[in-house]
Amino acid sequence: MRNLIGAAAVSTGNKTGRYNKVDMFHVAGTFDWVKPENLDPDTPITVRVWGAGGAGGCYSSVGNSFGGGAGGLSIKEISFEDLLATTVMALGLGAKTHNGRGGTTSFGTHNSATGGNSGFYNTQNESGGTRPISDIGGSANYYGQGGIGIGGDTNRRGGWGGFGSTSPTSGYGGGGASAPHPDGHLDGFHGGRTSSYGGGGGASIAYNGGQNTISYDGQGGAGTAGPASIGGQQNTYGTSVGGGGTGILGAGGKGGAISNYSNAMVSIDTAESGQGTLILEPNYILFGGGGGGGGCMNSQSSETGRATAGNGGPGAGGGGAGGKASSTAGGLNHAGNGGMLGGGGGANQYSYPGHGGNAAGGGGTGYDKGPEYGNGWGGDGLIIIQYNLIY
Repeated sequence: MRNLIGAAAVSTGNKTGRYNKVDMFHVAGTFDWVKPENLDPDTPITVRVWGAGGAGGCYSSVGNSFGGGAGGLSIKEISFEDLLATTVMALGLGAKTHNGRGGTTSFGTHNSATGGNSGFYNTQNESGGTRPISDIGGSANYYGQGGIGIGGDTNRRGGWGGFGSTSPTSGYGGGGASAPHPDGHLDGFHGGRTSSYGGGGGASIAYNGGQNTISYDGQGGAGTAGPASIGGQQNTYGTSVGGGGTGILGAGGKGGAISNYSNAMVSIDTAESGQGTLILEPNYILFGGGGGGGGCMNSQSSETGRATAGNGGPGAGGGGAGGKASSTAGGLNHAGNGGMLGGGGGANQYSYPGHGGNAAGGGGTGYDKGPEYGNGWGGDGLIIIQYNLIY
């Protein structure tokens, strides 16, 4: 078995060749797992259960723009004797509202994981601590708090949604949090935070979203092998933003850029999505995606240019969208969605934040004037089961 624990990705923690089958369930709902007749009675199965992600916050008349928290993770070995003929699995539904919580995911009565809090949901999640003061922009509350695993041999907490604005005057949205690493040796990571008119990048299973506070910045999403590059500049002649972090199996997406001259847009480079893939084998699980590039927008005279942010690859965060917009200028932009387990990108006011990948938090948006803007949805829960059959 290949073991890349130090590379932030893989290992099942099991001896070589222990399993020959793996199942994955990634859509919200209730399903049956039927105990195979030829299941090896001497080899326990391993079940990984992630709760669903919280939605991002969106500032309206009241509220804030924090990113959504991610679902928790529970990992458990279950013996042949302890398995019923049929085990009912419940996969939590990702939160769709800024003041809700992602659904709990469970594998029968064996183990479960709660969903993450949305960006404007202020109820403690299973006795977890308050937002760390060391988190830039941190405050003592439960907005965007991650869920927690319950009943497993290993239980981990999802990351916190990135800090977002609490006022519409300079609206910026926090990035969505990541779900815990599939190895179970790390909790989830925090979504990104920018400043006025910015969008925080989504977190990956190995890195926080950016914590720089550059105005108008659309951060890149974090990758599975590296953080997003720091970008963000706005001047008379254009705007550019950060690229996505490197993935274990692919590059991060480049950041978007806009140039203008004499009150006219002369070039717009849309951001790229992160590359990489998911490898799911009986004894080898690897989320190896790169982060999505950050998006941006700029206005000159009567023209508005938009460079849409990129999506994250498996395990990586989506890019944030930054720039100053108004509800009447047609200046809406789009942040990137997170890959599976990766957080969605946050967005500036009047723009669309990104959705979280499975078990991850959605991005927040700086100002939500109505249903046409909305918030980044949390990702549905996730279950991965490894087991051995006798042929």
